[in-house]
Amino acid sequence: MSPQQLVGIAIRMFSILLAVMSIPYLTGIPAALRSHEMEAFASTSLMIGLSFLVFAIIAWFFPMIIAHKLVPKTTFENRFDTRPDEVATVAIAIIGLWSAIHAGPDLVSYLFQASLKSGSNSMFMSLGAEGKADVFFLLLELMIALFFVFKAHKIAKFITKPFSELD
Repeated sequence: MSPQQLVGIAIRMFSILLAVMSIPYLTGIPAALRSHEMEAFASTSLMIGLSFLVFAIIAWFFPMIIAHKLVPKTTFENRFDTRPDEVATVAIAIIGLWSAIHAGPDLVSYLFQASLKSGSNSMFMSLGAEGKADVFFLLLELMIALFFVFKAHKIAKFITKPFSELD
């Protein structure tokens, strides 16, 4: 199994998780909002759910295209006999994907709930200090996750540099 195939499997797992996470935004949340005569927010919930579903479909059907963008091309062999930097690249990309799975949907959910509570006021003006800190740290976590995903090979080279000097 190549490093790209490992990342491809993780991307497919990510797509399944996104599809599952879209369910409440497409079913329960809009129904609850409509029952409280909040049609505009029900539409927003549907758009969030559809966005999750579209990203899930793209990730499901094109995992290897995404994997080849995230992990540099290596020669294909049926066994996982690679250099330390290749293994580290795969691990860092998977950690980044997992962190994005955690932070991205949490941020979307938090902002959606904040917009519901704000009414006609600005969403950020209605957030207290704790709410603004939550948004800041979720954004920071998402940025770090995306950095891990898109710079996995450079981080891996940096991490494994001491190992190559030992040879």
